[in-house]
Amino acid sequence: MLALAGSFVLLSGCSDSLAAPGIGASAQTTDALGVLPTDADVYGMTNLEAARESNALEAALGDAGLGLVNGRGSSDLDEFVRLTGFDPATDLDRIYVAGKEGDNARGAFVAYGRFDRDRIEQFITTQDEAEFEATSIDGLPVYITTDDDGHRAGFALASDEMVLAGDEQTLRGMLNRLGGARSAPSPELQALFDRVTFPDGAWFVARLDGADLDMSGSDNPSALAAQAADGFVVSMAFEADGVPVRAFLSTKPEASSDDVADVVRGSLAAARVGLKDQPAVLDVLDRVEVDSDRDGVLIEGYLTPEFFATAQQ
Repeated sequence: MLALAGSFVLLSGCSDSLAAPGIGASAQTTDALGVLPTDADVYGMTNLEAARESNALEAALGDAGLGLVNGRGSSDLDEFVRLTGFDPATDLDRIYVAGKEGDNARGAFVAYGRFDRDRIEQFITTQDEAEFEATSIDGLPVYITTDDDGHRAGFALASDEMVLAGDEQTLRGMLNRLGGARSAPSPELQALFDRVTFPDGAWFVARLDGADLDMSGSDNPSALAAQAADGFVVSMAFEADGVPVRAFLSTKPEASSDDVADVVRGSLAAARVGLKDQPAVLDVLDRVEVDSDRDGVLIEGYLTPEFFATAQQ
């Protein structure tokens, strides 16, 4: 049960704050990006509430649930739900994350849902095997744990609707920014956020490293496309009969977006050959459209219920 309580401690983080109005008008997105660090390389959001309402996902996944909100509970989970009133399968609505590339121990996490703080706090503090140190930051209850290497991370129950998590330094920074001044993202990052097509479904934005473009040493299509890119965006919506997906590969100034689009098309063609015995996957690949503009490569696709069912096998 301690591990379930500790599931709030997912990632650990960076510094400063972020606001990205181009990514949507959701109050939760505005608040989450206002406390997440600005110097992360990767940002993401999943609208679990919308995903739960997708008939396509429900039919395909069934009792398997949505990963960390798996509906097939153990006795420990059942006990946790009974004592706290918090069921991750139904009470988590949105999850936002930010992370620094190449340093998995540092990132930040914001979750929205329904949290009975009194019951959760009582559960954590009464566990015999509890390893959390209860404290407070800016008047809010915070729970910190220390691993064998001395790394301290924790989570804060900011309200009955919001939980923050990260390493101790990042968590303090997030709590200090909660309700405070917010910094704007860099123009480069904002340009990537503006490419999110479905801001209220699920999205992932990555700033890629600035390594010099050199395609001479590789003939792998995916590697060639990655070498030519300085940013990547993917977003999806959860619809009744499937999941539309839109992706954007931001190309470096020295790369030709038309050439990179051709590389992506070549990669898709190769995938079709390798997956010819999987009709549900081939159907998805046949729906993919690739185009380019002056800033990069645009990719459109559609994930069917049959695709999700195949992925579960």
